[in-house]
Amino acid sequence: MKKLTTALLPLALIVTSFGAHAATSDGKSYAVSAGWAHIMPQGTKQGVQSNSNFPLIPSGFTSSAGFELDNADTAEFKLDYLVNDNVTVGLILGVPPKVDIQGKGKLLGDRLDLESFSKVGDVKVYSPVLTGKYTFGDINNKFRPYVGAGFMYASFRDFKLNPEVNAKIALLGGSIRSVDIDDTVAPVAFVGADYNITPNWFATASVSYVHLSTHANLDIVSNASNATLVQGSSKIEINPIVTYLGLGYRF
Repeated sequence: MKKLTTALLPLALIVTSFGAHAATSDGKSYAVSAGWAHIMPQGTKQGVQSNSNFPLIPSGFTSSAGFELDNADTAEFKLDYLVNDNVTVGLILGVPPKVDIQGKGKLLGDRLDLESFSKVGDVKVYSPVLTGKYTFGDINNKFRPYVGAGFMYASFRDFKLNPEVNAKIALLGGSIRSVDIDDTVAPVAFVGADYNITPNWFATASVSYVHLSTHANLDIVSNASNATLVQGSSKIEINPIVTYLGLGYRF
């Protein structure tokens, strides 16, 4: 929550500094849009570090294993504050998508083949974005391309482990009891264009890139003694390309 507050503070300061007088030459101060976003992670497995207290499972770094995220779709909403005819600051929100996590390679001394499962689990991703945008051309043009950049706050919640993974680990006398995926802040860059249907209504499309990665940590504990058998950690590289198509209204 502290990271989220820190991320939102610059937007509040910018809007406050411009005040109610900032607007386009045709008198509009805000734009809202809603549409559909397609999220395409580009990251690859980054290896897994294991610290083992179990004699049959070695400690060390396994570079051939790791985790990757599947594509996802979600509804997205944008609120923009129109500083002038060309400059905009905004906030992007979306319905948190449930994203499947795929495992790659083998762990636990090759006893756990991550690729034998349809997925290792899934997680909901909350990812508000603060943006600054420059739109080219005259305000009366039908077609107006834009470029922009900003920061995303990504929070990973409600992780659900595939029960088949724990069933396999149970054969070794253990189970996964704790999985934690770190929140993180990532830079965003995007290009797109608006098509003005009327002076108020517009269609919009964009392509964004987010330089996003996080870390996951988990514990495998003994089913008999509840002692920790293995502590594992892995960097998860996500780096998604996000396409967006929406319909908006200026007022």
